[in-house]
Amino acid sequence: MTGFGPKEITLSDIWIHTLGSLIAGILGSIVIVFLSFFLSSGINIPQAFDASTQAGIKTSALFPLLLSVIVLLWSTVTIGLTYFIGHMTNPEQYKKNIVIFGQIAFFAALTYIIITPIYILMGLQDYNNILVIALIHMTLVCFGTHIILEILNNYRYVLIWVYGSFLGLFVSLVLTSSIFQAFSSGYAKLVALVLILPVISLAISLIKHLFAFAYYHYFKWSNQDQLGDIFHQIEVEEEEILKEEEEKNSI
Repeated sequence: MTGFGPKEITLSDIWIHTLGSLIAGILGSIVIVFLSFFLSSGINIPQAFDASTQAGIKTSALFPLLLSVIVLLWSTVTIGLTYFIGHMTNPEQYKKNIVIFGQIAFFAALTYIIITPIYILMGLQDYNNILVIALIHMTLVCFGTHIILEILNNYRYVLIWVYGSFLGLFVSLVLTSSIFQAFSSGYAKLVALVLILPVISLAISLIKHLFAFAYYHYFKWSNQDQLGDIFHQIEVEEEEILKEEEEKNSI
């Protein structure tokens, strides 16, 4: 066991962080709604979806490209707010650091660059396809952001938060897939994306904090800390291996 133990997680901590992630997701959705109204003057979104389902009518690469930009802007707003709210509610855990924010922004930009060609390729076949890509894009950016935040802010107990984030990813995929499938038409699924955004952010944050809460109480009950300061444990093992090698070479 390590000498410190995991940081105490209370139910109020879970509530505050989950509420912050939900607010960040909702504000991100509001940004998408305003952008959609703004862009509706240049492209008729319902008509574009209707046309894409009719045989013999070619789809355009314009809307997939616009959707990828909208998702990028949503992710930028949501990421920034998640980081800001996390710092405001728990400055000890989520430190204000331009390097950390820069790494998050780089991840979002890199993801956008990689996935944009997929938007266009799939959109040229059927606009309904790009909605699935948009859902994957949003989930990937949100999940990746949580992972990066925890790695750079909670390196002593990074495995707790990484495992919790993966559980949150699983729950969010189940919830968002259920919501997405409940809408039948393509345009309705587009509207569903706006509702899904806060769900993704909320689910990952809630589950990872519940996992940390459970691990803290497991530590208090068992006095065992298998996930604590994993980097230190690896360093100690490597030093022991190096020492053994030096002893063998000295013989």
